[in-house]
Amino acid sequence: MEIHHIGYAVSNIDLAIEQFRLLGYSVGDVIVDDYRHVYIAFARQGAYCIELIAPNGEHSPVSKILQKNGPTPYHICYVVDDMDASLALLKEQNWVLIVPPANAIAFDNRTVAFVYNRSVGIAELLAR
Repeated sequence: MEIHHIGYAVSNIDLAIEQFRLLGYSVGDVIVDDYRHVYIAFARQGAYCIELIAPNGEHSPVSKILQKNGPTPYHICYVVDDMDASLALLKEQNWVLIVPPANAIAFDNRTVAFVYNRSVGIAELLAR
């Protein structure tokens, strides 16, 4: 597994983009993910990539994160060669699947899944 990005929950995507640009990040276009009820923008600085994620509607899972923690990094995304094998391995190590594999518009419809571990928190798996 290799790290692709850090997911960062924000309440307002436009304000977050503005502030990350002030910090020297190059930020791409805003992506609207209606399936997940979020706005997404990727902020890059050198080898680092931050996925800015803001709620889009009342059913957004990011709203709960923001209510509990405010703006915060909340997941690490790992690129995997085999989604099924990676999920099976993590399950053996007490990770719990919290969002089943599904295509993601932000990744050209590649498959993503979210898992959770009490010691580590949330991780996202992105199929290569």
